[in-house]
Order: sequence, then C-alpha cells, then structure tokens
Amino acid sequence: MARTLSILALIGMFMLPGCLYSHVTLPYSTDLNKTDLGHKKGEASTYSVLWLVAWGNAGSAAAAQSGGITTLNHMDQELLVVLFGLYMRHTTIVYGH
Repeated sequence: MARTLSILALIGMFMLPGCLYSHVTLPYSTDLNKTDLGHKKGEASTYSVLWLVAWGNAGSAAAAQSGGITTLNHMDQELLVVLFGLYMRHTTIVYGH
C-alpha cells in the first residue's frame, strides 16, 4: 500500500506542474536564425470555459487581418491554461509586413 502511494505521489509530482496555471509562448517554426519579424504584429484568440463552451478564431488569417499584415514572416502560439483547463485561451501571433 505504501509503495502504491509513493508511486502515485511521484506520478503526481510530474503531472501537476502547470496544471493550476500555465502561460507559455512557443514558435511555430524552429528555423529562426535569420527570421525578420517585420514591423507589424497581429493576434487572434480562441477561448474555452468549463470544458463546455468555446468561441473565437485563432487562425493565421484572422491574426494577419487584425494586424493589417499582407505578408507573414513568422508565427507564435501562446497558451494560457487555468485550473486544469477550466479557462483556456489559445492565441496565434503573427509578424510581417
């Protein structure tokens, strides 16, 4: 019994980080050594609440339109998760001219 609890505690330690609150930004591409971001930035998001309701448009076209961008140079994704996904926001960030 004690061994089972120890194993469960160990698994929980590795699974819990970031479950209560997580806010990360990641690039869509890893080839960034010569990327020119451009002088314009646009963002578009989707939202989710209570795992039941979701809305928004996080597409690259919506993000480009919000920033007045016609040529995309780079894209990032941003993810905000609160309380195991009770509230979630996924944002696409585009850069260009």
